[in-house]
Amino acid sequence: MRTHEGPGQAHATPHVTSARNSRGPRTLATLQSTAGNTVVSRMITVSRMMTEDQFKQNTGGSTLRGRSEITNVDAALRAFYALPDGGQGARLLALKDIVRACSDYVAHKGAGGSRVRGTQRLGEQAVAAQGQLDPEAVFRDLLTEIDRVMGEGKNPDIDRRAPASEAQKAAQAIPADKFHAMMVDFVQKLGALREDGTLPEETHAVIGELMAVVPLVTVMQYPRGGRGGVKLDPAAAGDDPTFTFNVDTQARGGTSFLLGHIAHELTHVAAHQAFGSSPVMELVQSGATDAEVAALAAERRQALADLQGALATDTEFDEFQRGMLEEKLGYGAQPYKLEQYATAFEKAGKITAEQKERLVGWGTAAGEASGTLVEYDTVLNQMLIYLHMWQTSQDNPFYVRLRAAARAAYDRRSSARRSAGPSTDQPS
Repeated sequence: MRTHEGPGQAHATPHVTSARNSRGPRTLATLQSTAGNTVVSRMITVSRMMTEDQFKQNTGGSTLRGRSEITNVDAALRAFYALPDGGQGARLLALKDIVRACSDYVAHKGAGGSRVRGTQRLGEQAVAAQGQLDPEAVFRDLLTEIDRVMGEGKNPDIDRRAPASEAQKAAQAIPADKFHAMMVDFVQKLGALREDGTLPEETHAVIGELMAVVPLVTVMQYPRGGRGGVKLDPAAAGDDPTFTFNVDTQARGGTSFLLGHIAHELTHVAAHQAFGSSPVMELVQSGATDAEVAALAAERRQALADLQGALATDTEFDEFQRGMLEEKLGYGAQPYKLEQYATAFEKAGKITAEQKERLVGWGTAAGEASGTLVEYDTVLNQMLIYLHMWQTSQDNPFYVRLRAAARAAYDRRSSARRSAGPSTDQPS
């Protein structure tokens, strides 16, 4: 079933390759291609990694070594052993550096060279060692590493070590119960931001609203075979609604990305409850007229345009941050989005033909701003989390406009809850 938010860029869901028993030798290139796959990694049994001295002994000693590309392998192995204990994300990246250096050396030498056999063996050991790491610890450590890279003003998208991609692979290997528990912890981290005295009032109110609907999200899982996002679970008549959250673990922006993603999806849940939406989770009060929807979409489209204008002249954000914000502003106003969702949901039997007709009519009324009827509130709240975690100046013109737009959206949801009956408003 389609879920609301996909990755910022067009990333395919990683595929876990099944390991096959084989009596034949495995080449280093094959091992490298499956690095990170714990099932494959554990097929190789080794007692321990070679030390640098042992590796040198197995590859001809130190004689004339400085003139050979083997020194790249030496350096990668030395860097691995220089790591402090405990950081499994750093260990994974260092092990992958060893595998890469070994593969490069073997490819350079081809079938010849007395040092090839020892280098292949080291590469096998490095791949096996990756399978001995705890995937949850790796995921958490890699988020922290991306945070560090961003803190230095660098672009994690161009990091050759690909920490975001490696974090996603690690998340894939976490058992379902532990994955859910880990995401409960990250949801709690989002809620704990309210304890930060520097948190803007608007963001404090939004997070309180989101924490109130957390009990409705009963499953948080890796999106195997699908996209990240939240979906309404089937329920018997009269039962309270529940939601499944397929968590986007391709956390390109580290912890800020993940907590922003959580805020985005919880906003879908909160808005669904406020507006009485269909399973499409449209951000429109149930029973709205086409004229009301057209006015609402125009208002939201103008707010996003104002934000885009403020961002265009802003000098506080670095290249990566600017790209993340531009991505969200564009995502919040894609044309024909509601119509596409309605068609897909009706085809899947999730909404009736009458519901589809109503939603398509609203999308038509919204014109080019159809996406604002599905993703507007969500991207505003997501960017609120980004900017707070990036420690953006609160008098930044973009931030000022964002908080005003987010507050107006929050007030609209609160008003819809109050109109639905007593004791339905969310705490701030």
